[in-house]
Amino acid sequence: MALESFTRAFWPFGSALAFVWAALAFGLAEITTRPQLMALAGAAGVLLLALLVRGIMRFHWPGEAEARARIDAVLPGRPLAALSDEPALGRDDPAAQRVWAAHLARMRRLAATARPVVPDLRLAGYDRWAIRLMALVALIAAGLFARDRGVEAVATALAPVPGTAVAAGPSFEGWAEPPAYTGRPTVYLPEVAAGSTVAVPEGTEVTIRVYGETDRFAIEEDISGGAPAALSEAAPGIGTAEFPVAATGEVALSRSGREIGAWSFVMEPDQPPEIRLAGPVEAAPTGETRLPYEGSDDHGITGAEAEIALDVPRVDRRYGLTVEPQARPALEAELPMPLTGGTREIDDALVEDFSKHPFAGLPVTVTLAAEDARGQAAESAPEAAVLPMRRFYDPLARALVEQRRDLLWSTENGRRVTQVLRAISNHPDAAFDSPRAYLVVRAAIRRLAEAEKAGTVAAVQDEVAEALWQAAVQIEDGNLGDAKERLARAKERLQQALREGASDEEIARLMDELRQATRDYMEQMARDAMRNGEMQQAEIPPGQTMTQDQIQELMDRIQELSEQGRKAEAEALLEMLQQMLDNMQMMMGQGGPGENGQGQQSMQGLADALREQQGLADESFQQLQRQFQRGRNGPSGQGEQGWPGDEAAPDGQAQGGDPGSLADRQDALRQLTEELQRGLPGEAGEAAREALREAERNMGEAAEGLREGDTAGALDRQADAIDNLREGMRQMGEDLRRAEGNGQDGQGQLEGSAAAENGRDPLGRPSGGRGGIGTDENMLPEVDSAARARALLDEIRRRVGEQMRPELELDYLRRLLDLF
Repeated sequence: MALESFTRAFWPFGSALAFVWAALAFGLAEITTRPQLMALAGAAGVLLLALLVRGIMRFHWPGEAEARARIDAVLPGRPLAALSDEPALGRDDPAAQRVWAAHLARMRRLAATARPVVPDLRLAGYDRWAIRLMALVALIAAGLFARDRGVEAVATALAPVPGTAVAAGPSFEGWAEPPAYTGRPTVYLPEVAAGSTVAVPEGTEVTIRVYGETDRFAIEEDISGGAPAALSEAAPGIGTAEFPVAATGEVALSRSGREIGAWSFVMEPDQPPEIRLAGPVEAAPTGETRLPYEGSDDHGITGAEAEIALDVPRVDRRYGLTVEPQARPALEAELPMPLTGGTREIDDALVEDFSKHPFAGLPVTVTLAAEDARGQAAESAPEAAVLPMRRFYDPLARALVEQRRDLLWSTENGRRVTQVLRAISNHPDAAFDSPRAYLVVRAAIRRLAEAEKAGTVAAVQDEVAEALWQAAVQIEDGNLGDAKERLARAKERLQQALREGASDEEIARLMDELRQATRDYMEQMARDAMRNGEMQQAEIPPGQTMTQDQIQELMDRIQELSEQGRKAEAEALLEMLQQMLDNMQMMMGQGGPGENGQGQQSMQGLADALREQQGLADESFQQLQRQFQRGRNGPSGQGEQGWPGDEAAPDGQAQGGDPGSLADRQDALRQLTEELQRGLPGEAGEAAREALREAERNMGEAAEGLREGDTAGALDRQADAIDNLREGMRQMGEDLRRAEGNGQDGQGQLEGSAAAENGRDPLGRPSGGRGGIGTDENMLPEVDSAARARALLDEIRRRVGEQMRPELELDYLRRLLDLF
C-alpha cells in the first residue's frame, strides 16, 4: 500500500524528470543558445520542484487499520470486520447467541484464508493521457540511441564564453577527390611527397583547408581552367578553397609569402565510350533475335541501346510490299549490362523476341549507342541485317503470318489481305485442323472487311494482326502454345528476380512456378509429339535424352546458387535449361508429321470444339451482363466496333463482337461439329453419335437465340451443347478402348515399341505401345478435381449471396447450383 501511494503521488515528478533527462541526452544544450538554455533550465527546475512538493503532500503511509480493511475487502463477507462486531439484538436470547457464535466461527475460518494482497500499481485512472508511458519511451530511446554526455554539454554551454582561440602556427589539409564513377581513391595532399606528380582523372575536385588567419594564406593554381581559386572563411579561424581539375598544372599554398605546400597535377582526360556489333545479327533456335555487341570505356559504360530501323531500299518490293510503307518509329531496345565484372570492357549479346514487330523478317539497319557516367555518348556505324522472326513450318501458319506482315506494312493492303484470307479459309476442312484458329481467322476477316468499308483500317490494324498471329501460333504449336507461354512467363519472372536480388523466399516461390510450368510444357510437348507420330520418325542423336530427374537436379542447382548469392551463375543455368527445352522441341518438330489414327484425330477435334463452345458461352454470358447493365444504367456512349478483349463497345455489341457475330461463330462451330460427327471412325458407337447430333442441334438453337436477342436462352442451349460434347467424348473414348482391347496379341504395341530407339523417348521415359508413353511413375500428378470443383461451387455460392448483382445473373447462378 505504501508503494501504491508512492507511485500515485510521484508519477508526475518521475515523468517530468524522464522528459528532461531525454531532452538533455539528445543534445538540447547543443541546439539552443546560452540564454535559451538557461531559461529552459529554470522552467524545468521550477516544474520539477512543484511536482516534488505535490508528491510529498499526497504521499500517505498506510496504517494497520487500513491494511486490515484492504485485506478484508478481498475476502468474502469481510470476516475481519465481522469479528469485531457486536450483536445489536438478542443478547439475552440463547438461540440468538448460538447463531452469533456460529457466525463468528464461520468468519474465523474465512479470516484464516487471508493471503497477502498484490499491490495495484495501475495508473491509467490517474494518467488518462498516458504521459508516464511517453516519458518511459523517451527515457529508453535516450538510453539506447543518445549520447552519454548530455549533462556535461549543459555545463559546457552554461560556462562563460571564452574568446575565439586560433591554433598557433601554420596548419592545412588538402584532398583530391576523383568522381565516384571512376572508383579511384581520394588523395590526401599533405602525404604527397614534395616534387611528386599527382595523376587524377578529369573532373576531380580539389579541396584546400587552412587553419589560422585566412588573410595571411594565399593559393595559386592553374588547373581549374578559369579564374584562380581563392580562400574563403568557412568558420572562425578556418578557410577553404574548392576547384575542379580541368587541365594539367600546378597548385601552390603559401603563408605570409612563404610556400608551405606545392603539387603538380596531371589530368587524365575522360575518353568517350566505344560500341560496335561483335558479329552478325542471328536468330536463336526459337526465333529470338541475338544481337552480339562489344563496347569499352575508360571508366565504364552506364547504358547502351540498339536502334533498329527499316531499310526500305533493300526490301524485296513484291506482293503486299509494293505499296509505300507507313511511317513507323525505329525499334529501340536497351542492351543488357554485365551483372558482375564491371562495364569497362563489355562483350555480351541482346537476346529478345521481335517476331511480332512489323520489321520482323525484313531488312533493317542496326545502330548501337552507348553512354558513360560523364554523359558522353557514342554511336556505331549502321549495320545492315535482316531482323529475325519465328520460323513457321506449317504452310497455313506461314500464309497467315505473311498476310499479317502485309497488313502491318501499310493499311492500303487491307482489301488485298481480306481477299487472300477469304481464299485461305474458303475450304476450312482441308486447311484448318484447329476450329479455334478457323474461328479467329473468320472473325479477323469480318473485322477487317467492316473497317475497310468504313475507312478505319488503321484503327483495327494492330488488333487484326494480333489475331492472325495467335491463329498462326495455334496452328503451328497446337496445344503446346499455352504451356510454352506459361513457361516463358515463369522464366522471365525468375530472371528478373535474380537480376533485382530478390529474397530467398521469393526465389523459392518463382522456382516452384517454373517447375510446374516446365512439367506442363514437357508433358504437352510429349503428348503432341506422340499424337502426331513424331516420336517414332524423329532421329534423336545419342546422348540427347533428358529425364525428369535431370531437369529437377538442374532446377535445384539454380535455386542453390541463388540462395548462395551467385545470381549470375544461376541465371546462366536458367538459360541452359531453356536451350535444352528449345532443342528438344526442335528435334521433335523436325521429325515429320506422322500418321494419326482416325480415332485420335476425332478425339482431338472434339476437344477443340469443346473448348470453343466454352469460350462462346463465356462471351455470351458477358454479353448478357452488359445488356442488363445498359438496361439499368441507360444507353452507353458511342464507341468503336467491339473486338475480343475490348473494354467497351457500343450499344448492341458484345465485347467479343455484336450478337450477330457471336451467332455466326456459333453457327460455324455447329458446322464443324456436324463434320466431326460425319467423320467419326467406325469404332464409334451409336451413343457417341447421338450425343454429337444432340450437341449440334443445341448449337443451332443457341445461334438462333443469339440472332433474335435471346441471350439467356442461348446460354442454356450452349450449356446443353457442352454437356453433350462431353458425353460424346466419354462414349467415344470407351468405344476406342474396347476396340483396342479386341486387337490381336498387341501387335500394334510391339511395332510401336520396336520403332523407338533404345526403348526410350527424348524425355528419358520408356516408350509405350501405340505411340503412347508408358511408365510406372506418376510423372505429372493431376490436379485435385474434387478440390477444384468445390472451389468453383464456393465461388458460385458467394456470388449468389451478393444481392446487389443483376437479377438475371443471379437467376443464372441459381440454375447452375440446381444443376450441380
